[in-house]
Amino acid sequence: MESNTAAPGDNRVKALNQNLAQTRRAALMSALARKAFRDRVKALEIGVWYGAGSTSIWLENFMPGSDVVLLDAWRPYASAADVSGDQFGSANWDYAKMDSLTSEAFLSAFLNVRKFENEQDDKNVSLIRGKSSALLPMFKDGSFDFIYIDADHKYDSVKSDIVNAKRLINKDFGIICGDDLERLPTAELVNLAREYKDRDYIKGDFGYHPGVCLAVSEEFVSVNMSDGFWWVVCRNGEFLVDDITLEYLQAD
Repeated sequence: MESNTAAPGDNRVKALNQNLAQTRRAALMSALARKAFRDRVKALEIGVWYGAGSTSIWLENFMPGSDVVLLDAWRPYASAADVSGDQFGSANWDYAKMDSLTSEAFLSAFLNVRKFENEQDDKNVSLIRGKSSALLPMFKDGSFDFIYIDADHKYDSVKSDIVNAKRLINKDFGIICGDDLERLPTAELVNLAREYKDRDYIKGDFGYHPGVCLAVSEEFVSVNMSDGFWWVVCRNGEFLVDDITLEYLQAD
């Protein structure tokens, strides 16, 4: 999720609203969009929020004529455990404040899309508000060449989004990717994640999103990952990690 505005004088809101497409991650995401597709694509972003970070990357880097579907629930997502802020929660993240910004985020996403259309207007952009679990089953198998997942990070939601993405991706060639996989799954991390399926993030000695880690481990044998950004290529119906590598994306 990302954002680019902040209420004056409110440091907690400002901390929440920074564009989360960090520099290194943004460069990698841009390279993936440019290098993987030499022609127009049908792309889906699950989790748009303010429509400033990853959304801007896709709109700027996909070829003209591409169809880009932006889907987000734009509704409160934090669990009671998230809001409680116990020793496993993120001390630097105000979930209650985040949940209060859903309407602002929706309006910002709309305005950012309109700004892009006014300045460039070379892609077909659709903005859809609703739960991904309810909307994704409405799309036909193989509808998209590219799917990016960065919505609710709790296990049930991530699992549902990945399962739907595997059905919706172009089986001849497509890419499924996402955010907030800080650590590649290990037996220890997966076992711990099973205890915290209702948490967005846990800190302590680990510092990771348990739902993302667990869902990815269950749905893919392996994925590529750098700086929290993960991706896997679907080619001829198989999910591969050696098709588009980190070295390829980082090369000039």
